[in-house]
Amino acid sequence: MAIYLNNNVGVKLATAAAPTVPSIDISAYITNAVINQVADELEVTAMGDTAHKFVAGLQSGTLTLDFINDWASSQVMQTLNAAFGTTLSVSMITVKGTAVSAANPTYQFSILVNNLTPVGQGGVAEIATSSVTFTINSAVTVSPSVAF
Repeated sequence: MAIYLNNNVGVKLATAAAPTVPSIDISAYITNAVINQVADELEVTAMGDTAHKFVAGLQSGTLTLDFINDWASSQVMQTLNAAFGTTLSVSMITVKGTAVSAANPTYQFSILVNNLTPVGQGGVAEIATSSVTFTINSAVTVSPSVAF
């Protein structure tokens, strides 16, 4: 599991009009981002083995984003509202503004936009925020060379 808790995490979303090209940079609105990757366990224990043996099967995962809501054109809420019920590509980087490298790789994957909190949360005189968890709809590719 990769957890980003710094101010420099970079997050780009594709749009419903161009779902495979992450072009909307929502990094300035993100307050927390978590990628959770899981692989199914497939048992391969054979006769004569003295312990259970397993191999990795199909991958699954989730992306949880906590963000400050912004309804301006081409920002967080308009991008997500337009994409509701579809799959979008996502590009993330641990430290935005620094070179992509083995120590600062990019993460490329797609998400199913299957839940939203379009009004978000927040009381009188508070900033409207949302916390949503999306299903990752592909394998997560980690790259030391793919540009953010």
